[in-house]
Amino acid sequence: MTQAELEHIQQVCHEWLRQSGTSKGSRLTVPATDQLHEPVELEIKAILSFDNVLITSVVDVNSGACYTKLIASPGEEGVFFDTPFDQIASAAAAARELKAEPVLRGTQKRYQDALSRLAETQLAQAETAKDFTDLTPSWIARQNLDVDDERPKFFLYSDQKLLGYSLLERVRSDDQRSGRFRASDDYFEYAEMLTAFVEAENDCLEANVREAYGLFDAENAELQARFAELSSQVNALQLYVADDTGRRLDTPEVRIEDLSKKYDDETERWLYVTLK
Repeated sequence: MTQAELEHIQQVCHEWLRQSGTSKGSRLTVPATDQLHEPVELEIKAILSFDNVLITSVVDVNSGACYTKLIASPGEEGVFFDTPFDQIASAAAAARELKAEPVLRGTQKRYQDALSRLAETQLAQAETAKDFTDLTPSWIARQNLDVDDERPKFFLYSDQKLLGYSLLERVRSDDQRSGRFRASDDYFEYAEMLTAFVEAENDCLEANVREAYGLFDAENAELQARFAELSSQVNALQLYVADDTGRRLDTPEVRIEDLSKKYDDETERWLYVTLK
């Protein structure tokens, strides 16, 4: 991506954010033109700060890079803060590294193939099973399965690896639900990264607020770059949710908030899902 292409994308972002009907989770594909050599898929993220300032960001779906932020107090149009070219380039480079196919030793390849076959078998069984308890992994507390409301209903996967489940017992709106997340053993392969992602997001929010008040320093850029890097890593997990029949749900947004380390409490893991 060139500086001119970035400026074109940011101009599109400005116009998009000013349109009525755009909201958190909205997506837009900027087509390839004479000004852009390949299409770019964008998504809107939004955070309300502690002092009621709304920070709306437009991010690259593939790299996680933030192209621009619109920071506005209630009743105001707000001000755009565009991300410099060097930060966008760094995020894109990090995304390319994550997409590179790792070279596996023979034993590693056989192990990965076995995991994939196991996951496929479990999904096939789930489509025809009449007794859910036969499919319940050992790490799910079976003593609660005789109560319908306590049965695991939503399962989180990375590719075909089962990371845990949630009841998504909290309904925020017709399409937004959340709930405590019960982690499987495989989840802990990614737990450190997901915990760091939450911390980096909060740090980035604080940096954005400081910039909104005109306080710019090198630390802000470092925090924003760290968040962009972790966003790329989380996006690379390709998280998705399936129901208790094994059917994959259409979820524009899947988010894990792991606060277990912060509060020293293993129950402080939360799954947030936006459903279509």
